[in-house]
Amino acid sequence: MLLYLFCFNNVTAQSTDLPKKIPRASAIFKTIDKAKAYIVKNQNRDGGWPLVPGDESDVEITALAIWALTESGWGTGSRVIRSGVKYLRDKQREDGSWNNNTAHTVFALIALRNAKTDEEARFNGLQWMMKAQNRSGSWGPKNKEPGHILYTSVALVGFKELGFNTNQFKTILTGMEWVEDLEQRNFEGYWTMPKRTQSDIYVTSWALNSIFPVFKLDEQIAWLKQFQNYDGGFPRFKGKTSDPEVTASVIMALATAGDPLNARRIAISYLTKVQEPDGSYKSATPIELQTPKANLQTTCFVLIAIHTKLESD
Repeated sequence: MLLYLFCFNNVTAQSTDLPKKIPRASAIFKTIDKAKAYIVKNQNRDGGWPLVPGDESDVEITALAIWALTESGWGTGSRVIRSGVKYLRDKQREDGSWNNNTAHTVFALIALRNAKTDEEARFNGLQWMMKAQNRSGSWGPKNKEPGHILYTSVALVGFKELGFNTNQFKTILTGMEWVEDLEQRNFEGYWTMPKRTQSDIYVTSWALNSIFPVFKLDEQIAWLKQFQNYDGGFPRFKGKTSDPEVTASVIMALATAGDPLNARRIAISYLTKVQEPDGSYKSATPIELQTPKANLQTTCFVLIAIHTKLESD
């Protein structure tokens, strides 16, 4: 009952650190407007969204689309949001999860929270997330699978986005401790995907986002910022070209860590310049894509990142 009351009576959606009224002629306003239009245009008839326009709807992308649109001011009572919510509601499993997947489930919970609807579905999803956690504090892609650094980080970021904190739920602290442990890092002291050695800027950004404010991050944030390219964006690996989704993940990490706005502002400026004419973004970060391609996942994360606020705001 305590979990239920906390989740649905005391949690409010995060606001943005952008000005309340962005000049309509500004590059950032046009970027946001075009990204929203692209997302809305590519909603499928079943209410869901696909990874790539024209494909079948996907739970994860649908949740991200609702999250992105509601963060950028789209009305929760609109047909677009309501039909997206219905799609998510219909796809929830009896065990409370979405696809027995921790990332899909936590993103769906954020979407439903932002849409201010389906309290029972959210409660059941939260219960599943708690049960899916390993004794080590980690989460795997699916229920009780071995701990995975990216899925654990995403789960923790999701809990923070929903309003939970370590003072109220020990399960989140144990997850943060698992992420911070040196055993989860490579020889340089940073994070990468399992069975890889090269420091991964994308994974490190999610990891840093997940363990703030419990652990001091100054050294790690300084390490992250050194990879900002001349165009203002961030690559996934040292020496590579900038990528919009990786840049979005870094912006979110910098905001969470309370880093000064300049690095984020330069990164956001990069995002305004590499947006496609139709409002989309190209990236090969989604695991389903082999080469950079315009997709809804990256476009949604860019929109979410632009609206991420500092903890002190």
